[in-house]
Amino acid sequence: MQKAVFIGADPQVAEIVRLGICLRWPDVIPLNATTAIGGLELVKEESPDLVLLKPDFPDKSLSEIIRELRAFSDVPLVVLNHQTNELEPVTALEAGADEYIQLPCELSELTFKVWSLMRRTEGRKSGKTGEPLIVGDVRVDPSTHEVHLGDHKVSLTPAEFQLTYLLVKNNGAVVSKADLEKELSKAGLGASGSVKQHIMRLRRKFHDNAKDPKWFANVPGVGYRFIGGLNSGGGSKTGLRKAA
Repeated sequence: MQKAVFIGADPQVAEIVRLGICLRWPDVIPLNATTAIGGLELVKEESPDLVLLKPDFPDKSLSEIIRELRAFSDVPLVVLNHQTNELEPVTALEAGADEYIQLPCELSELTFKVWSLMRRTEGRKSGKTGEPLIVGDVRVDPSTHEVHLGDHKVSLTPAEFQLTYLLVKNNGAVVSKADLEKELSKAGLGASGSVKQHIMRLRRKFHDNAKDPKWFANVPGVGYRFIGGLNSGGGSKTGLRKAA
């Protein structure tokens, strides 16, 4: 049975969320948490298929909640809020959210965006097939939507996985920022200008240094390239090889 967790203290928003997800997803089990800590614990315990977050907690900021969630889960995440400043949607997406919905909103908008996000997520899980790509210590498995750095599983959002997959697939070659944005847009994973924020988060998760990169290199004015295979000393000239 599929589950959706709402984290927020506003009962009116909680009811709107319940109605919105149940309209398109009638068999879902809606679960609520009214505190940030309680919500994080609920996600750990229930492993839901979707999390919706209304950040109105005095003890944790929006970024803190998202980053703590992303430390252990790549569950699809929707942030709903009365936008306090124009940078908040960018902040949410940069921290690891998959969607930002400004309140107040029509129930139809909430329903459509949640349904669309879940459809895209399921499509990526079932749509990418093939053997894992291995570059140096990095293993990208499109069939399971997982990335490993050595023995460590790297928890990535759908957008981060899509970028990693594209860059590793073109290992050593520059992929333009415009092409990366186009691919994210086609998959419904981000608006124009979000690539830079996603790359920043990927660098943090791969313990990479923008000034002396081991994995993600910036080509000013052009785009990005994955260079791990070039430093690994094995495999083909591009460093890309398939799993044995």
